[in-house]
Amino acid sequence: MSKKAANFIAKLSRDPKKAEHFKRDPEGAMAGEDLSDEDRAVLKTKDNDRIRKHLGDNAPPGCVVFSS
Repeated sequence: MSKKAANFIAKLSRDPKKAEHFKRDPEGAMAGEDLSDEDRAVLKTKDNDRIRKHLGDNAPPGCVVFSS
């Protein structure tokens, strides 16, 4: 479970420009964020199920990182 990754996901959901940046350049969008190597690896998969599992109880309500 990762509270820091959950906070990053929340930022993406509030900031469309940051979300678009993440879609184009995940590493660049995560630069300067206090994320673990595991957080970064999981987020870069862009796999909603895997990300929700990684976030566990810290997943924001209605957490959908990537839509099809």
